[in-house]
Formats: sequence, structure tokens, C-alpha cells
Amino acid sequence: MNVLLQNMYEQPSELKRVLDDLCGPKLETVRAICAQMQVSGEIVLTSMGSAYYSLMPMYEALLASGQRGVRLVETADLIYHPERINRDALYILMSRSGESREVADFSGYLKQNGCRSVAVTMTPDSTMATNCDTVLHNISSYDAIVCIKAYSTLALCGLFCASMIGRSEPDAGLVQKLHDSFDWMEREKERLFADVEAIPYFEKSDGFYMLSRGFGINMMRSGSLWIEEVAKVMSNVMSIDNFFHGPMEIIRSRHIVEPVTTPVFLDMRADARSAMIWDKINEAVPDSICIGPEIKPELSSGIGPEETGTRMSGGVCLAYPTFGLPEACTAFPIALYLQFISYCCARAKDIEPGMFFDEGWVVQ
Repeated sequence: MNVLLQNMYEQPSELKRVLDDLCGPKLETVRAICAQMQVSGEIVLTSMGSAYYSLMPMYEALLASGQRGVRLVETADLIYHPERINRDALYILMSRSGESREVADFSGYLKQNGCRSVAVTMTPDSTMATNCDTVLHNISSYDAIVCIKAYSTLALCGLFCASMIGRSEPDAGLVQKLHDSFDWMEREKERLFADVEAIPYFEKSDGFYMLSRGFGINMMRSGSLWIEEVAKVMSNVMSIDNFFHGPMEIIRSRHIVEPVTTPVFLDMRADARSAMIWDKINEAVPDSICIGPEIKPELSSGIGPEETGTRMSGGVCLAYPTFGLPEACTAFPIALYLQFISYCCARAKDIEPGMFFDEGWVVQ
């Protein structure tokens, strides 16, 4: 089996292992991190590359819980603009290796300037971890190269910390639902892969438009990164609403332009307007992909009576159960679908999935 696909298949069991560790051996560390978050006027979540995307579910969960003094910032941005750094904030750095140039350097800056910092990493003896005040060790095994298990298990660490704010013990209901979700991923992963592998569009796709709303846009940013890393194909991310205000011409012009763009819609917060836009997209480009929850929530246009409908249609529709989880916690089955899309796109273009020309983001 290709090592990248193997890493994708290993995710459910690694997620369960990390969740058990967070609820047990690492719980005291999580409590310490939450105590710091509760007394901080500002929380800054920061990283680069895949780990930056791993922070997005935590960011969304913190906002959903009522936290407002939260920022998600690329570490490079903080390095280039030291005048914007709040020395009273709590900085949470996330990285698989802890040696990526920006996070390694920035963690040193925080230490030298007496700023409070937390490292969430798979490498507890790394430069980043050594420089930070508190270290949460993600016990997941390493990926071969592309961040797959690293993405999802780091995201889980962040989400678990967000769920523990104001609590002394884990939310047993949430933990059970997460386990149910991971069990479903384990049972269904080969079927889900077969569903994605059967999509006939990948060979002729010159690029993708990754469309969604709200938290879904951040999920599509992760999907875009995997497509560009694994399949070497350009991918653009946008809200479905903003797509309708101009970029839709990319789709409408399919008969007069040479590049083939495939629209992918993550249908998380649908209403009558997004249904109308998606219908127009499918009229212009029938070769589309829709990913969404199995049971459609009520649709509301915001200007009239609510409508009840089923999940939107598309050239191909891929569904996942939500298990009653908070929105940010549905990241894991969605990520699996997006990872499979990147893998199958690479295979369709005769690219070995997971091959890389450079690992220059790691400090040598």
C-alpha cells in the first residue's frame, strides 16, 4: 500500500489513542493550559503550514464557546511585525516537528521577552517545546512526510483543550461522540475511499474551487493544501457567497477557456441562497463534488419562511454523519474525504501520492 494512503487509514486508531491519552495521562497538562487561557486577555494561536490549519478547529471552537479575545495568526506575520505582539497574551504554538523555522525562531523570541507560551507538538524535545513554558505532547505516530495523522491529531489536541475551558473533567458525552465518530471512520474508510476513487473528474481537472461557509471555509483551506501538496494541482478557497460575486465566471466560461476547474462544495451551513448558487454552478459544470452531513438541517433564506430539504445535489455527493458533535469536531471525517480527494487526484494524473521535492520547512 502507498505510504500516504496507509497514513490516511491509520488516522481513526491514532485519533482514539490520542483522545484516550488526553483524557488520562495528559489531562493535568490540559488543565494547566486551560487555566492559562481563562486568565488571558488575549489568546494567540500560531503556526505555519499544516499545523496552522490544525489550529483552525480550535479557533472555531473557542469562538463558538464565547471566547472573543482569540486570534489565529501565521507565525511569519508575528515575526515580521513584532510591534503588533501583545506581551500580555498567551501564545499557543502548534507544530509536528517543533523545528519549522518560523515556530522555532518565534518560540525563542517569546522566551527572551518573557511572554507566556504553550507548545502542542509531536516532538517534546524540539526547539519549540524547549522554549515554551508548557508542553502538550501529541503521542500520535509520525507520518511519512505529508501531515495526515499529524494534522488530525494536533487538531484534536486543540479541540480537546477548547472543550475543557471552565471544566475540571472531560465532557463524557463529547468524548463518547468523538469515539463514535472515529469508530465510524475506521469501519467505513475503505468504502469512503472507494467512493472518492470512483469520481471520474480528476484526470482532466486543472484546478479546484473549494467552496463553503463559516468553519467550512477553514476546512477547505486544509483540503486545498492537501490537493496542492499531494496532487500538485492549483486550488482556490472561497465562500460560496463571494464566489457568486465574480469568480463564478470561471465556471460559466468553461466552454471558452482551456483550463478545467472542478467545484467542490462543503455544504455545512446551507440555506436557500447557497442552494441557488450551487444549482447555478451545477448547471454550468455538472462535474462537481458536494460534501455534506447525512441529515440536512433546515434551510432558511433569511428573508422568508424556513424550508426543509434534503442534502444538496451535485455531480457526486459524499455524506458523513455528525454524531451530534459541535461543528468544529466534524473536522475529522471531512478531512478524511479531502485527503482521499488529493490522493485520488494524484493517482489520476500519474503522480506518486506523497512524493516531495523539498523538506525545506524543517530546520536542518
